[in-house]
Amino acid sequence: MESQKQTGQQADNAHHIVTLRDIAEQAGVSVGTVSLVLNEKKGIASATRQRVLDVARHLGYEQPVRRSPAGQQTINLMIERLPIAPTSDPFNKAILMGIDEVARREGYRVVFEFVSPTDVLAVSHWEQSSTAGLIILGGGDLSPQWVQAAVESHLPVIMVDHFVPGLELPTIVPDNVAGAYAATQYLLEMGHERIGFIRGPSKYWTLGERQAGYMLAMQRAGLALDPQLVPPRVSHGEEKGFGEMQLLLDLPQPPTAVFAVSDKAAIGAYRAAAMRGLAIPEDISIVGFDDIWEAQVLQPPLTSVQVPGETMGRVAVERLLSLIELPEQDTTLSSIKWTIPTKLIKRGSVRDLRKK
Repeated sequence: MESQKQTGQQADNAHHIVTLRDIAEQAGVSVGTVSLVLNEKKGIASATRQRVLDVARHLGYEQPVRRSPAGQQTINLMIERLPIAPTSDPFNKAILMGIDEVARREGYRVVFEFVSPTDVLAVSHWEQSSTAGLIILGGGDLSPQWVQAAVESHLPVIMVDHFVPGLELPTIVPDNVAGAYAATQYLLEMGHERIGFIRGPSKYWTLGERQAGYMLAMQRAGLALDPQLVPPRVSHGEEKGFGEMQLLLDLPQPPTAVFAVSDKAAIGAYRAAAMRGLAIPEDISIVGFDDIWEAQVLQPPLTSVQVPGETMGRVAVERLLSLIELPEQDTTLSSIKWTIPTKLIKRGSVRDLRKK
């Protein structure tokens, strides 16, 4: 009778492709654990390894042909589709360097998956490939629905420079609030009170945190928040920051300093000031955020909040590998938010109004 059951089970399995999820559910482990066992990776208890192999054999699982070179496991990196290559974006480039450094060292290959608003993602391909875990980089078009799809894959997932309120996923983010607070506080200490803010796209959660840091510093200084000092977003792409700076300069009482949500927006603000014949910092002070390499070669060099991108990338892979190798019953790391400290780099773009 038992033999007939097994024969019937195998016959049923022949009618559909057995996935890693099927094995995981019957073995009572995670998909990541199944992937490690089938790819002969270390870090799995012998009893768990044998149970997974027994279930896979019982279900008639066949190792998929579509594999990475030499059976190498991959870390799939989801990122929104941008007008330029991720490695050409100065902010993302540093994070990617950190990711690649640790992944290579640990024997993993990084595979990009670009996301646009019209794409429909079939998560099943992860389960039948050599994917060991997922990294979600940035926000934008990576909506909560996209993140939820990654969660439903049951693979280990880490978010980098992105955060979805209410969703329990480990995240690696820079300390945007503290960084923006420090930048605004510095301008206040330099005697500026009328400080403009150039905002970013609302689809990026982390940029909203930077605006919150600016507002907090202004409020704690006892300064009323003038809506005119935070103009609507009117510039996009390579023009970001330019139109907003024009609006600020057109005010009856323009600000004496401007804090831009990113260095790219600050560069646009530099151009707008130059078109008006204004000198930086003599006529207006400007501070940015990210400390990309262009910030250092501007004239004058831009005061900016430094984001340690490579550190974020390295920590992301290290945390992801911890999740991959974590015993399936331990969920300690499943919802931790790691905040990477930022640092204000003072250069020549801010005037000290206290000096007469």
